[in-house]
Amino acid sequence: MRKHPLPLFFASAFLLPWAVWATTLAEQAGWIEWHLPASLAFWIALPLATFGTAALTGGWAAVKDLLLRMARYRVRPLWWTVAVMATPVTAGVALVVGYGTSPSIGVALPTSALIGTLLLDVWMFLLSEEPAWRGFALPRMEQRLSPLAASVALGAVWAIWHAPLFLMAGSFQASVPPLGFLLSTVATSVTIGLIYHRARGSVLVAAVFHGVTDVTIAWTGVMTSGAVLFWIFVAVQVLVAGLAAVGLARIAPGAKALIAPPTAASMEASGRPSHP
Repeated sequence: MRKHPLPLFFASAFLLPWAVWATTLAEQAGWIEWHLPASLAFWIALPLATFGTAALTGGWAAVKDLLLRMARYRVRPLWWTVAVMATPVTAGVALVVGYGTSPSIGVALPTSALIGTLLLDVWMFLLSEEPAWRGFALPRMEQRLSPLAASVALGAVWAIWHAPLFLMAGSFQASVPPLGFLLSTVATSVTIGLIYHRARGSVLVAAVFHGVTDVTIAWTGVMTSGAVLFWIFVAVQVLVAGLAAVGLARIAPGAKALIAPPTAASMEASGRPSHP
């Protein structure tokens, strides 16, 4: 298991959350009369997959590395700014380009709930998705792939991970075109990949970007106010990701070591301490 952390991680990261969501789908189909709260996939199932795999394949050193990067706040102010402003600016451009499309601003997410929802989202992503995708998976994928290729591949996996939600009545994914969601997720993965690198592997900064992104999309309605605005927003996201891709392509191979935690096996072989 120590030699194959990614297969174990992806298997558990899909199996455990999908098992939670399967109860809702089974209830919808009339097979059972109960379901587990869908949010448990984020709050419990995915963290179990992430930290369980880290512990099994890298021991305390891998878990400690992940926890330290979840608390890493000493990052250049520029990248904190990018993390907070990138998606609001992207949505603003889409709203300007799509002027006249009647966006449902403040409908899905009332303005009065913005701050509270943002804080909750950042906390949830800090404990669930970002330790998983950026904290655990991305550094290990970059041991075989370039930073750009790894971010693109991870974005595709990330989009597929949401597949059961497209079948779940009332979910956000059920209301948007799957192809558009795939493009949006891959674009987001590339953009957040650059931010994550420039923020010295900070899972905290990645979680802030993720939280701001979800809250911006919900409040502005750029993905739920009709097909025209949806595709305009996705197109702008892809353009932003193109700029981020240039930045990722310029990252020197040696820079990957800044965010790729060494495995316990490699540390034992070299005789060096296994903590960063």
